[in-house]
Formats: sequence, structure tokens, C-alpha cells
Amino acid sequence: MNELKRAFLDERPVAFGGITYQKITAVIYRKTTDGKGLHVQGELLDRNGRAVAIAAADRINFVEATP
Repeated sequence: MNELKRAFLDERPVAFGGITYQKITAVIYRKTTDGKGLHVQGELLDRNGRAVAIAAADRINFVEATP
């Protein structure tokens, strides 16, 4: 969770499903169906800046920035 927040604030690139995304544009908290827990998701901006994907936080990989 802290790494997701740090990547969001630092606008670092991330990977999901074999695709590298520019950055996380939002962190989303949704209640579970029983109302007792939370699902944490990231909104990922594609390389072209035209589309987003929503991914579960535990499925997002953090990419090291290239110099």
C-alpha cells in the first residue's frame, strides 16, 4: 500500500498485465460486498495519455525509473 501511494505521488511508471503505464493517476478505495473491508485499486494512465486501466493494487508492479 505504501509503495502504491509513493508511486502515485512520485508519478513513477508502473506495470500491469505485461504493459508499462506512464503513472498512477488515482488510488481508489471500494468497499467489499459485505461492507467490512476495502479493495484498493490504482487507475493507470497508458503511454499515450489517452486511456486508463483500473488494476488491483496487489497486481501492480513498480518499474524503476530509467535515467
